[in-house]
Amino acid sequence: MKVLELATLFPGPLAGRLLQSLGFDVVKVEPPGGDPLRQLSPTLYRLLNEGKRVVYVDLKGEVEKIYEELRHVDAVLTTFRPSTAERYGISYRRLAEIKPGIIYVAIVGYRGDEYPRDHPSHDINFAALAGAVGACPPYVQAVDVVTGLLAALTLTAAVARGRRGYVEIPMSHAAVLVNILNLSLKRDGKPPLLSGEYPFYTIYQCRGGKVALGAVEPKFWERFCRAIGREDLIQRQLDPTAREEVEKTLTGIDCGTLQEIAKREEIPLTPVYDMDKVLNIYTLENLFKVFVIS
Repeated sequence: MKVLELATLFPGPLAGRLLQSLGFDVVKVEPPGGDPLRQLSPTLYRLLNEGKRVVYVDLKGEVEKIYEELRHVDAVLTTFRPSTAERYGISYRRLAEIKPGIIYVAIVGYRGDEYPRDHPSHDINFAALAGAVGACPPYVQAVDVVTGLLAALTLTAAVARGRRGYVEIPMSHAAVLVNILNLSLKRDGKPPLLSGEYPFYTIYQCRGGKVALGAVEPKFWERFCRAIGREDLIQRQLDPTAREEVEKTLTGIDCGTLQEIAKREEIPLTPVYDMDKVLNIYTLENLFKVFVIS
């Protein structure tokens, strides 16, 4: 199965890389100056495009090269805005004329409800419209990643079911999917329980560092309270004021000791690593190997 990737930057190339790791043959089309991601992050560019065959095409005068590549592929993955794709002659309407039965997966910004389909936006904009932005921008680009995953999943599902035609992945809807838990809690009349305000799910300072506690289930919260000698807090799992009580207790406990207790008692508590630590633990080049099917 061969895929023609008409995409630059993050979501589209991520989808193409996932497909490539699953055994798809991916041909990536870049403008003559290359994918802008090369300059933004050479590392990310390499990670997202390893294993792809890259061809350079100036769509303003060389669209025939796209049509030639199209004859040898089964699917198209694109992040071009619909009007731009139409203007360059690479819309689904045009490519389906050349290659009937093509699978065309288009990552777009909007479906035309909250904003025009062609309105330019990035991760922060979609997250903001989905109610997923607080006082600061999101620390990670979750909408970009989820969009890439959805696009790869959709194309794979189309192949598995023998479906052909046009499929659209609106990033605005992917952003709502990212925030679906909090939106569901809001509809249920409940506060955002995993916001960090409640004592069972938050970040704590301990002696020598910080830890992340995710004691969502009551049994884990009870184990945690007993482990730190605060059985009196067991009934206050949903009491925001108990967070300060836990904080006072943990400042006197060594982080390493706390982590060992958590492992022994099976408590969802882990250290908070900075990015340098993460890079020392994980090999980024191996991240996509988990998707390889032997």
